Amino acid sequence: MAQWLSVGKWLGVNVAAGFSGRRGGVSRGAFESLNVGLHVPDRPTDVWSNRALVADRLPVDPAHITYAQQVHGKAVAVVDRQLGGRGAFDHGDALPGVDAMVTRERAIALAVLTADCAPLLLADSRSSVVAVAHAGWRGATEGVVTATIRAMEELGAQPERIRAVIGPTIRGCCYEVGQPVIRAVKSAYRRFSSGAKAPELVRSAGSMGAVMLDLPTLCIHELASLGVHPDHVLDTSVCTSCMGGYFSHRRDNGVTGRQGGFICLKE
Repeated sequence: MAQWLSVGKWLGVNVAAGFSGRRGGVSRGAFESLNVGLHVPDRPTDVWSNRALVADRLPVDPAHITYAQQVHGKAVAVVDRQLGGRGAFDHGDALPGVDAMVTRERAIALAVLTADCAPLLLADSRSSVVAVAHAGWRGATEGVVTATIRAMEELGAQPERIRAVIGPTIRGCCYEVGQPVIRAVKSAYRRFSSGAKAPELVRSAGSMGAVMLDLPTLCIHELASLGVHPDHVLDTSVCTSCMGGYFSHRRDNGVTGRQGGFICLKE
């Protein structure tokens, strides 16, 4: 059975959502076994089978899951019925230049694929608006979380009602970054409207001038600056690098598969 962390009930009564892991699929080698990424050199037929296993856990038709090409930016796509299912069987057909998606359509699922970056699932159950966001350090510091919340608001969501889940991601225990990332993080905190003070960055024991960055903390502070109550943010507390059962780009030296976060409004 496909590894699955269900979070739908926490997000809302009319929401189905969860995160896949690494176990329970059919892929082999470096992509063993539940790789759901078509943009890595895995066999497409195996990825299609894995995506079908994950779709059963929502449950939703695999052809109705929508994927983005994820370029570490902050562009957001509003997914309607015409765009629903893009990228389900071909990465070239996934929504280009997009790292976040929002929808009000029922039975059309949104997917975010990661192997260290932070996957966010968001929902305003009362307004029937759901979203996903892909937040690596670059997207997070450039404002992909802000762009996602604003897009949800345009569809009728209200920040004080939005619930968010941060899925499996690399964390401060394992994520060593250098000066360019440190400067970007400090700039992001200056942008937050809540005036959140940047936390003291933990110095790396391995490299001079480097620090250990915790992506979830950055995302949580940005959500708070936008009016999302901290009690409405659930952190799964899973580190993809040092905890078993997940793909990690950094740990696996770039040759690895992808797990995913998936969300949809129930019919």
